[in-house]
Amino acid sequence: MDKLPSLRRIGRMARERRLAERLSQKELAELAGVHHATVVALEKGEGTLRLVNAWRVLGVLGLAEAGLDGEELES
Repeated sequence: MDKLPSLRRIGRMARERRLAERLSQKELAELAGVHHATVVALEKGEGTLRLVNAWRVLGVLGLAEAGLDGEELES
């Protein structure tokens, strides 16, 4: 099994994609149906996140499906 990216790496990717999409953290949280603090914690790669909430955020950004095969999340 390939090594999974760290939470910090996933958070950096999420932040980069959010900024590229010109979304605020609050807008992203609303689109994903999660609290603003969830987006902040994910982007920082810190704290305790519920996997389902992190996956919702990554899904809105188009990163959840890309990460299923591990290719994009490792870049």
